[in-house]
Amino acid sequence: MPNTTHSKDLHALRAAMNNNNAQLTLKAELGKIGFNLTEGADVDASQLPKSEQLTRRAELRRASNALMAHAKAKPENLTEDVVRSLEAINAEITIISNSLDLNDAAEAHMSGISNASRESALFDQEGNQVGTLLNSADLGSAAAIAAKLGTVDRSRSQNSLDEDNGASLTDFFRGIANMRTSEGVRNTLSVGTNTAGGYTVPTVLLPGILNALVPASALLTAGMNVAVLDTPAKSFSIAATAAIPTASWRKEHGQVAESEPAFRSIEVTPRSLAFRFKISRELLMDSPNIEPALRTAIAQAFAVAIDRASLLGSGDDPEIRGLRNIEGIHKLPAGANGAELKNWARFINATRLIKEANAPAPTAAIMSPREEETIALFADTTGQPLRRPTALEGWRLATTSQLPTNIELGTADDTAEIFIGDFSLFTLFMREGISVQLLNELYAETGEVGFICHTRLDVAAMYAKAFAVLQGVRAPAIE
Repeated sequence: MPNTTHSKDLHALRAAMNNNNAQLTLKAELGKIGFNLTEGADVDASQLPKSEQLTRRAELRRASNALMAHAKAKPENLTEDVVRSLEAINAEITIISNSLDLNDAAEAHMSGISNASRESALFDQEGNQVGTLLNSADLGSAAAIAAKLGTVDRSRSQNSLDEDNGASLTDFFRGIANMRTSEGVRNTLSVGTNTAGGYTVPTVLLPGILNALVPASALLTAGMNVAVLDTPAKSFSIAATAAIPTASWRKEHGQVAESEPAFRSIEVTPRSLAFRFKISRELLMDSPNIEPALRTAIAQAFAVAIDRASLLGSGDDPEIRGLRNIEGIHKLPAGANGAELKNWARFINATRLIKEANAPAPTAAIMSPREEETIALFADTTGQPLRRPTALEGWRLATTSQLPTNIELGTADDTAEIFIGDFSLFTLFMREGISVQLLNELYAETGEVGFICHTRLDVAAMYAKAFAVLQGVRAPAIE
């Protein structure tokens, strides 16, 4: 059930909101700081259409922020009239939010949306639902992904003999290539192409592909979330943590101590990622076990590119900005020329920095295969394997070939980086799902069929200080 306000509380809030004196005071106080708040409608705000409620709430929040900033600027600015004005604004915000929650709950009930799907809904800063958030536990099961997306799981389909004329991934590719396929696929393809000139993979097939991404991606193995977007907007903003506010004790009637701004706005702008592959017509048409091979090929191709750009991306168009280049992440150098990893000390150092920022303790580290080997060969002074410290025992160590081991640092040309953090605070945003385009002529002479697979992606860290990168990690000396 939604967390709605009790009816008695709502009555008190409406009384505060509709108080004429309070409204006049609010208008006057906002006028002093140059903020022009649109006059409220004659009807109760909770009776307005959803789009108007969202617009009104956003404007009220901006007015509240402006008034709060004014009050904090000087102690004498926090007058009784300012307090009364803030109470009137917050009363209307609460009434609108309560109405939106109730309406969303009713819509979810009427459309049969499960509680799991509702709880995973992703919203932008304006309160609009923009997609569905899948966490690490969800991504471990195609059935769980399907439940969150409100569809069925057809990831185990091997041919076109599914119930209700459903479709497998193989059927989908056969249909695009104008081969014999299922009725379900023919119906899907008859809708037409998307804006990129390709056919969007049906939602019922997406859970299998997302599930196959996990073992192929170091970031997903480490716990990264995936947000499947259903908004037509090319970009949108979400709220993220900038700093943990500092609470302090205060005397009665004493001022509340200021702390750093707690939240920041992150703009999510998914960018295009695509790859091309070919397959013989005979293999696509006749092979009985091509389904898992297709799913794995698509997942691994995307996973490799996702890992590289999500960790190292520059942010310069057309590439997304990766974790290393997100402002606020801790960076731990190892001297002017780098240094070898000989024990777990630098991992402990990174953990301390993250905890000092009041961020959750790290749960994983992502590294190249070379660093994985180095760690596996850690030994004490007697040559015995070096046990992992208790503080790091629960960590997942994920590897990716996309992290270079030839970064130049000072006189060294063999350094690498290791990424550390709680990756449940890192999210991959996927817009438009996955689309497939036929390359009809390119491989015609060899009897093959070519396809382009395309998607749009971006990443964001919900709290940058929850992550650290060990830099200057050198190759171990050869003994």
